[in-house]
Amino acid sequence: MRKILLIKMGDTFPGLKATHGDFEDMISNCLSDINVQISVYDARTTSPQPQLSEYHGVIVTGSHSMVTACEPWSEALLPYIREMQQQQIPVFGICYGHQLIAKALGGEVGFHPLGPEPGTVEVSLTTAGKQDSLLGSAPAVFTVNVAHSQTVTKLPKGAILLAANSFEPHQAFRLGNIWAVQFHPEFTREITQYYIDEIADEIRKFSGDPQKIRSACTDTADCRELLVAFVEQSCTVEAA
Repeated sequence: MRKILLIKMGDTFPGLKATHGDFEDMISNCLSDINVQISVYDARTTSPQPQLSEYHGVIVTGSHSMVTACEPWSEALLPYIREMQQQQIPVFGICYGHQLIAKALGGEVGFHPLGPEPGTVEVSLTTAGKQDSLLGSAPAVFTVNVAHSQTVTKLPKGAILLAANSFEPHQAFRLGNIWAVQFHPEFTREITQYYIDEIADEIRKFSGDPQKIRSACTDTADCRELLVAFVEQSCTVEAA
């Protein structure tokens, strides 16, 4: 059985948690049909960081925190992420996880100058993305659900850009054994709509139309399958 370490970086909104569970539950729901054992480590606790050698792969969740806030618990993960790179353990970072991985490996993160990117959007694979062992399993252009205000402003040295769109130039990248995506494979249409409702005022500040964005939301099966593909293709039992 594949053993996955899921690093929990924060909590979703209480109302959403009551109906759809927290980030770890959303991710677990995506993986419910495959043989996998998920252990959750809350990075905000003072518990010792788990031994990576006990796992076949790592998933790093999103968060309502901001990477630029440099919170102590978050900064403590930077050498841990570099250890993951050194040990060549497969890693999949989502949103905040995507940004923190970029920072840990030498990239830069900041607020997106155009404000938040909410809703269901299209992303396009780069040439490298089409050839990637993980992202290449998706169509050349596919829909994803997003909800973020910060962005990777500079990729780490050696990182390969895998996907982008007109708003977000760094939707996905890979650096060796590590994949990082700005979007949320675990978000359903309903979850994404909840986020839009919660950040509607912020959307309006940047001249966005929350109702129009909300109405265009859909489930994103191709995106969701990336989590399954990560576990099945990358986290082999032989990797332990």
